[in-house]
Order: sequence, then C-alpha cells, then structure tokens
Amino acid sequence: MPTYDVIVAGSGPAGATTAYRLAKAGLSVLILEKDKLPRYKPCGGGLSLKIDRVLDTDIKDFIEATVYGAYFSHGQKEGTHLMSEQPVAYMVMRDKLDAHLAYEAVRAGATLLTGKKVDGISTAKNGYEVFTKNDVFTCRYVVGADGVNGAVRRFIYPNTVRTIAASIEAEIAVDQSVLDKHSNYVHIDFGVIPYGYAWVFPKKSMLSVGIAGFKGVVKRPKEFFDNFIKGHDTLSGVNGFTYKGYPLPLFRNQQILTKGGVILTGDAGNLVDPFFGEGIYYAMRSAQLASSVISDSIRNGSTDLSRYDKLLSNEFYPEFRAAQKVSQFVYAFPRVWYDILTERPELAEKYFNVLRGNNSYEIFLKELKAIGGSLVKTAIKKSIVRLFS
Repeated sequence: MPTYDVIVAGSGPAGATTAYRLAKAGLSVLILEKDKLPRYKPCGGGLSLKIDRVLDTDIKDFIEATVYGAYFSHGQKEGTHLMSEQPVAYMVMRDKLDAHLAYEAVRAGATLLTGKKVDGISTAKNGYEVFTKNDVFTCRYVVGADGVNGAVRRFIYPNTVRTIAASIEAEIAVDQSVLDKHSNYVHIDFGVIPYGYAWVFPKKSMLSVGIAGFKGVVKRPKEFFDNFIKGHDTLSGVNGFTYKGYPLPLFRNQQILTKGGVILTGDAGNLVDPFFGEGIYYAMRSAQLASSVISDSIRNGSTDLSRYDKLLSNEFYPEFRAAQKVSQFVYAFPRVWYDILTERPELAEKYFNVLRGNNSYEIFLKELKAIGGSLVKTAIKKSIVRLFS
C-alpha cells in the first residue's frame, strides 16, 4: 500500500476542493468517501453569490436557479417580497455538485475511493495511519472533511460534545406553474420554529423545503416541518415525498482545528454561518486555506499547520461572531425582526450584499445597530398591541 502525501476524509465541497488544490500542486492525494457517487445529500443547496470568488471550476451547468431576493413571512400569516436587481444566490442539487467537484479533483490527479468510510486515525512513524473497515492507509497529513460526526474530528476532540442544530429537508415535486412562481426567489419564514426558520428554495423540477432550529436540538422537529407544509399555500395537500433530518454544526466558539499534521475543514470544523446555516462557501474557502498551508508545510519540511488557525482567526471568526449576534436577536425576536424588515426593506439589500461578498457581517451588524434602536422599540410596541388586541 503506497504512502500518500495527504489523505482527505470525505469528498464533499471541502474535501474535493482540498484534494483538487493539493493534486494540482503535484502532491499525491487520496480521497476516502463513505458513499458511492453521486449520492443524495440532505441540504437546501443554497450558495451565496460570494461562492464565485472561491470556485476553482465552472459550476454553471449545475445551477438549478438563480435567486434575486426573498419572500419573508412571519408564522405564515403575513409576508413581503423583498427583491433586488442583482443576483443574491444560486440553488444547486448537492448530489450533482458534489460529484462534479470530486471528479474534478480526480482529473487534477487525486485518487478517489468510494465506499470507504474513515473509522479512525492513529499516529505512525512518518505520519498517520487511516483506518477503514477493511484497509489501512498511510500518509503524511490528514484532512478532515467528513462532516459533523467524522472520525478526523474525533481524533482532535475525542470527548467534546458540540452544539448541533436540528434540520429537516425534503425535495417536493410540484406543478410547473408553482415552479415558475418560485423561480427567482426563496421563501424564508421566521417564527414557524423556535429559534430558527423555515424555507422554500427553488430548483429546476422541484422545491427544496425545510426547517432548522438553531439553538440546540429542537424537540419534535418533524411536527414543525409538517405544520409548515400544511400551512403553506402552494404545498398544502402535497403528498408522496420523503424527508430527511440532518445536523448543522453551527459555529459557537473559536477552536483550534489542527493537531500535528491533521486539519479540519468545513462542517468538521464547525465552519457554518450561525445566522442562516450556510456551509458550502465556508467549506470551500476553508479548503483553499487548508490546502495552501499543507502545501507550504510540505515545501518547508514542516509538520506545523497552525498557520491555518491564524488564517481562520483573521478571516472567518470575526464574521461568525457578528453573524452570531445577528442570529441571537433575529431568532429570539422573530416578530420584531419581521416588522423591522417591512419598515426598512433596505436592510434586506444590505444583507443581500453580505451574501454577495460586497458587505461583511461586521458592517451589517453595525448598520443594524445604527438604525435598529428606534425601530426595535416601535416593533415591540406593535407586538404588544397585537398581543392584547
């Protein structure tokens, strides 16, 4: 069995991007993927427009819809369309996108083995041994891109219990007239699930529908999901679809994501937007940073990957902390947030610019604080009047 420069656990956006870049740099790279490709991945499939800044490959053939805004509602009772002249996000199917990215890594020179779930890692004389059910592979560096509960994360944090958000998602086939109606916007509902939101995302031949609760594991998430479907004007009465639950490892606190020659990317490192739960952009961007640090370490004959943590500290964590504060307000007071959006719709455009990469969460938070004080008081008064009317 050959010794690889790098073994990547997982072939999703983080793993495939890391493998692609390292293979292009001339390193020997092995990707171990537990499933056969393409494989279904429960996920809303939303890509913020800033993904264009980090893509190594053209994905236009895999874009199911381009989104120009949102229909925001509260408890499915009231709603408002807030649209933009410029695109905000892309919608993709993860089975198609992930397979494309993995095969691009193979074309760049990486080796891909599917049906190989990484079960554990141990240190070896000149690097690491990576174990699957029937095989042992050796390498100099290991990249953890195997998700929320992956073996690579357990190697670095064997006893850590993480805060995981609960999410349920389904792909629902609907009539073409319904697809046409939803073709260029997403529906986001605040208040339908405690400390979270529900969504409807457009795709070419279906709608991706889901709910996510962002404060620990929400009790009875299926009940909230069913209620959202039943209360939705275009989905009520739709049957014959299957749903799947999946965890969202939202950022909570800054952590060290390296240990010796082992490094965590994407979901494995909790690199998920704590406001809207976006993970794909951060998966691919963290993969680019990780591959750069590994390449430099190999060039310099070093096993110290700590520069990766410093890069994340500068680029990721200030944004995540600001997004966290936005999340704490919005999901604690969804009715107030909805009233603020309807009163000052330009706030939506400011957030759209965060998704485009033209604005930052830190700036958005400052803008929200600057104009939000009086609006919050007004919105709270409206909520109190509503409560007793």
